[in-house]
Amino acid sequence: MTEANRQTLIASVPDSFDTGPDWLRTLRARAAKTLRQQGLPSKRTEAWRFTPVRSLVNSEFAQNDGEGPSLVSAVPAGVTVRGLTEVLQSQPELLRGRLDFGGAPTHFAALNTAMFRDGLWIDVPAGTIVEAPIEISHVGPSSSEPRVAYPRVLVTAGEGAELTLIETYAGGRAGQLSNSVVEAELGRNAKMSHVRVHESAGLQIGRVDVRQDADSAYRSTVVTLGGALLRFDVRCLLQGKGAECQLDGAYLTDGDDHVDHHTLVEHEAPECRSAQTYRGIVSGKSTAVFDGIVIVHRDAQKTEAHQENRNLLLSDTATIHTKPHLEIDADDVICSHGATVGALDQDQLFYLRARGVPEDFALAMLTYAFVESIVDRVSHEPTRSRMREALLSRIPYGDEIREVT
Repeated sequence: MTEANRQTLIASVPDSFDTGPDWLRTLRARAAKTLRQQGLPSKRTEAWRFTPVRSLVNSEFAQNDGEGPSLVSAVPAGVTVRGLTEVLQSQPELLRGRLDFGGAPTHFAALNTAMFRDGLWIDVPAGTIVEAPIEISHVGPSSSEPRVAYPRVLVTAGEGAELTLIETYAGGRAGQLSNSVVEAELGRNAKMSHVRVHESAGLQIGRVDVRQDADSAYRSTVVTLGGALLRFDVRCLLQGKGAECQLDGAYLTDGDDHVDHHTLVEHEAPECRSAQTYRGIVSGKSTAVFDGIVIVHRDAQKTEAHQENRNLLLSDTATIHTKPHLEIDADDVICSHGATVGALDQDQLFYLRARGVPEDFALAMLTYAFVESIVDRVSHEPTRSRMREALLSRIPYGDEIREVT
């Protein structure tokens, strides 16, 4: 018996798919075949060796009824938001080639492809500039029975289109699983700002795939406020000349939390730019992982790519694994990467203490400032304020810090 045969989550995948258009049935069948051949990841899977998913993949989950992301803001003028199921029934050819365009899915993304029941398609036509953000709420299963949900979101932005998407993953209970996939296709000169907040008590596996045409720009800001187990992957394919992406993240962990952020940026065309800045505060017995990869392909000359991961380790029992790295096959590039793990800056602490600030309060202020710099990059002010409040609620002396900032 193979490891895949022993994995309960895979056992829930149907043997055949008989609904939907031919291309979707083929897509689902291919994903199911991959799962049965390769299985879900284990400690022997290099990219997952720090993610403790063994108990998860061998647990029994009922699929959540009535699942699906919920739009919580009004649909801006010029934007079309439709359910994936409705489109697949009425105009399936509109979605051909737009699901799993990041490549053949593997692991949990393949499981989502095989099992998702519905989702949202957000389409922003060419030349449409959306001023108000589009907000989506993903509320995890609340049943006392272990359940799994498979949220799915597709975003397509035409040439010159601009939008902001805000996603919140919240609610849920310990032991409930959310396995989400978000895909974004950006046309020439399109711009997308993508804010994602993780504050669910359940188990979270998430993946974002972005495909970018020439001169497009994608900006991601991820704020992770703990979690029993969170694994988040983002992949950007810079396929057109002059495309750029900025990936920012902040994470706070405590207790027995485990949060795991993986990024992959592939420079496939010349004159593209990418930057990654992730900051974490790790305390208690928690574990944080950052694994960032930049691949510069041979034809991607005049690439500029930078990575930075900085961490504050606030207890002797917390653990950090950080691994930013570059794979470069071009010679005309500007690339850098770096990581730090340490305590708060003693010179800054001395400065505050010398001005009469109590030590505990000074430590809290510096801790907050360390991650606030990431939140400050969110352009939408109401969202930025909400994220600041969420951070303050999890940091000692949050009320006092609020009064002086």
